[in-house]
Amino acid sequence: MLDGDVRTHDVYAHGKTTLLCVSPSDFRYILTQHSELYEALLRLQAQRLRVLFEVIEDLNSLPLRARLAKAISNLARSFRGRRSNAGAGQHLSLQLVQRELADLLGASRPRINRELKALEREQVVRTGVQGLEVCSREALIRIANLRS
Repeated sequence: MLDGDVRTHDVYAHGKTTLLCVSPSDFRYILTQHSELYEALLRLQAQRLRVLFEVIEDLNSLPLRARLAKAISNLARSFRGRRSNAGAGQHLSLQLVQRELADLLGASRPRINRELKALEREQVVRTGVQGLEVCSREALIRIANLRS
């Protein structure tokens, strides 16, 4: 919509979703009527660029364990789910399979599986048929801040 080039991302719904489609001509018209949207879109692009730089830095400086802990911590913050019966853990309301985590972190699915099992043994997370549960957000943050 912004530059007329092809899309670089796909979108997958992980739950009930309402989709709104706006034609490029309608989008341009809306921008002419609401110039404040230009500033908002510029801020959004700047945020996305910062996130991209952070991801590149993490890929080059953090071990997989730290990148996984950071990703789970960020997902837990963004997709808060229900608390577990014990009250300590937090289920993610987003269902991710190991392949998706691997793609997100630039790793193989078997390596993600090994790291998740290690985090599970340390009682940092718990995996199950209902998804991922964060048992200790503090431990995730501590692991995420470790440099190689």
